[in-house]
Amino acid sequence: MGVLLKEDITEITGFEADICVSIYIPAHRSGVEVNEKHDALLLKNNLQQAKRILTEKGKSQAAVEQILKEGSALVDNREFWNTQSQGLALFLAEGFCKVIKTPMPLKEELFVNSSFNILPLLPLMTDDAYFFLLMLSKKDAKIFRGDAYGMELLEVEGLPNGMDDVIHFEEKDTQQTMRRAGAGAGRGAISGANFHGHGPGLADETEWVIQYLKEVNQTLWTELLSQESAPLILAGTEQITGLYRQISKYNVVEQSLTGNFDHEDKNSVYQKVREIAAPFFKEHVRKALKTYYDNSTTELTSSIPEDVIPASFYSQISDLFIVKDAHIWGTFDEASNELVIHEEKQEGDTCLLNKAAIKTLKNGGAVHVLEQEKMPADSKVAAFMRF
Repeated sequence: MGVLLKEDITEITGFEADICVSIYIPAHRSGVEVNEKHDALLLKNNLQQAKRILTEKGKSQAAVEQILKEGSALVDNREFWNTQSQGLALFLAEGFCKVIKTPMPLKEELFVNSSFNILPLLPLMTDDAYFFLLMLSKKDAKIFRGDAYGMELLEVEGLPNGMDDVIHFEEKDTQQTMRRAGAGAGRGAISGANFHGHGPGLADETEWVIQYLKEVNQTLWTELLSQESAPLILAGTEQITGLYRQISKYNVVEQSLTGNFDHEDKNSVYQKVREIAAPFFKEHVRKALKTYYDNSTTELTSSIPEDVIPASFYSQISDLFIVKDAHIWGTFDEASNELVIHEEKQEGDTCLLNKAAIKTLKNGGAVHVLEQEKMPADSKVAAFMRF
C-alpha cells in the first residue's frame, strides 16, 4: 500500500533546526542494485555530498557526524536493503531520523536547509483514494483494500470460506443453511461436525449461490463496509458478480473483473483492477481543479508566486497546486511580509514551493502536485484561496 500517512508528514514538517538534510534516491526490491549494493552506494554518495555541504557551512566534524550518523548506519545494513520498495527518502537532523520507503520511484535529490523538503513525497499523500476488491467464487471469498500503488488482503472475521462454509449439503432438502462453527467463524474455523461437499448439481443451483452471497454480503457489511464509502469492485464469473450486485446495497462499481481468479497471483489481479479503479485516484484533484476554474475570474484564485507564497504563510489557501519537480528559490520574511525570489538558487535560499506546501498543510489546506500540462495556469504554482 502506498498512501503516506498524514502523521508522517506532520512529524517531518513539524521539525525545524539549523540543519535539516533531505535525501531522495530510487530503490529496488531485488536485482543487481540490491545484490551488488548499488542502492547502498547511492545513499553513501549522497551522505558524502551532504557532509561536504555541511562542512562548507562551517559545521564541525563532530556535528556533521551527529547529524548523519543514523543515515550512515544504514549503508552496510544488508537486512535494510533487502526490504526496499521503489523509492527511499531519509530525513536527518541532530536528534531526528525518519526513513520512508515509497512504492513509487523517486528522483535522486539532496536538500540541506532549515526545514525538510517534502515535495517529492506529496504525490503519495494526494493519491489518497482507495477502493475495495471483492474476489468471489463458489470456493472462496476474499476482500482486498487497494490504492494507486497496490492492494492488500483484509482479514474479515466471519467471512465465508466458500460455499462449503455456508451450505450444509445434508440440509438441502429442508432449505436450511449452516456455518461450520456457527455464524462468524471465519477463515480457518474448525468444527467437530462432519460436513460433505455440495454433491452433484448443487453448485449450479442459483438459490444456494444466493444464500452464500447473502452471507458474504451481511458479514462484510457488519464487519467492514458499514463504516466505509470507498467503491467496491467485484471479481468473479458473470453469474456470481451479477447475483452479488443484486443483493448488495453498497457502492458497487458497475464494471467488474470477469473470470475465475482463485489461482491468479495478487499482483496480476491488481494490474487488471487498477484500470477500473484509476478514475477514483484523482477524484479530489478533479474537484479541486473544477473549483479553481469556476472561480478563475475572481480574487479567490491566483497563479502569481508573489501572491500565492505569502498567502500560504497566512492560512489563506484552501488548495495549492504545484508543478512536479519544480522549485522556486528565494526567501520570505513572515514578520515583514518581504518576499525575495531568485532565478537560480543562492546562498541562504530555500525552496519557496516547499515552504508553501508545508504551511498549507499545517493550516489545513490541500496540496496537489501535478504535471505542468495539468496545472490550472501556466505557472509553477497556483492556489484557490479561502478568502
